[in-house]
Amino acid sequence: MKLLAKYNRVNIPITIVTLLITGVGFYFIIHYVLVHQIDKDLRIEQQEIIHYIKEKKSLPEASNYKDQQIQFQPASASFFNTQFSTERRYNSKEDEVESFRKLQFLINVEGQNYIAIVKKSEQETEDIIQLILIITFLVIIFLLFILFIANRFLLGKIWKPFNHILEQLKQFNLSSKNKIIPQKTDIKEFAELNEAALLMCEKVSKDYESLKNFTENASHEIQTPLAIIKNKIELLLQSENLDKTQIHSIQILNEAASKLSRLNQSLLLLTKIENRQFESPEKVNFSKVLNQCIENFEELASIKNISMKKDVAENIFIKMNDSLAEILASNIILNSIKHNVQNGKITIDLSEHTMSVSNTGNQPDENTGIFFERFKKSSSTSDSVGLGLAIVKSICDSYGFAVSYSYKDGIHFVQVDFQ
Repeated sequence: MKLLAKYNRVNIPITIVTLLITGVGFYFIIHYVLVHQIDKDLRIEQQEIIHYIKEKKSLPEASNYKDQQIQFQPASASFFNTQFSTERRYNSKEDEVESFRKLQFLINVEGQNYIAIVKKSEQETEDIIQLILIITFLVIIFLLFILFIANRFLLGKIWKPFNHILEQLKQFNLSSKNKIIPQKTDIKEFAELNEAALLMCEKVSKDYESLKNFTENASHEIQTPLAIIKNKIELLLQSENLDKTQIHSIQILNEAASKLSRLNQSLLLLTKIENRQFESPEKVNFSKVLNQCIENFEELASIKNISMKKDVAENIFIKMNDSLAEILASNIILNSIKHNVQNGKITIDLSEHTMSVSNTGNQPDENTGIFFERFKKSSSTSDSVGLGLAIVKSICDSYGFAVSYSYKDGIHFVQVDFQ
């Protein structure tokens, strides 16, 4: 979920609830103020009635207007608490319920007690409150609309420098010479992010160049003494004054030197793959590459009398580096030969989306998934450096291919899904 969407999911509900609570509170405040104003008007009417009685020594005339009513009822009690109340009644003419604010108080006229009842209609008050509620509701909708527009466009524009640097970091590639170009911003946090990203990428690029130079130099320097060692071993093997024990020891040294040379080359290849030092991918005729690899390994397979069966679809093009395509196919086929049994079988299939290689072989001692890790190999194959499938996995990861290894009923299965 994007940050803006997450912000909206939190901010908009909180804003709606806040506005609703504020609107309800505003309604009660306005209602209280308006009712209090009516009560003040009723108090004024009360004072006018009392003043009239004092001057005229008689009751004023009762009235029954639509907005105001005054009534007098004889009372036997000499004490009555002045009280305000709200009265609702049905008006059949208007077909509606009318609300009145009522004030009752005790008056005395020539020794006779009366209960004076003064009523004022709340209809105007309710109309005002209704109008205020409608205006408040429209204001809430307008504020939500403005908030949505602001979040959609204004915040999107504010976050543009962040999205720009994020996209630059996604496209950043150590093997290319492209540099990150941040977008200028006056927001302090984004400016600090841009600066940190530039420093980080600069440091990573320097470390990458240092590692690449070290790997290449180390590989070159190791190969030179290894070549000297192998040459000296071959000269020793040609010597005539060697017994069987010495010849055997020299052969072990020769095998160790050869293994060390292969290990050095494999580690260098792995490093180059992981550092993306190979050329940009192109459309490779993988059918042609796979057929050539099969042909190259037929002689090696014949040493173990292994039969190779293939079902390779024609003109299967894969977007990848041609050298890595050859290494991928070669390592999988070589693995199926090395870990096969005498008089075994190998089946190679290639379709538009999948390459699979299956071979007979002994049951592995460990979970087949670990064979994609470095230096994990079958204990029965001592001449392997344990990096063949690790190189396959690294190539597949580089291009987003899915690779799997399984074993069932005496058959090893390696499958690469190109999509």
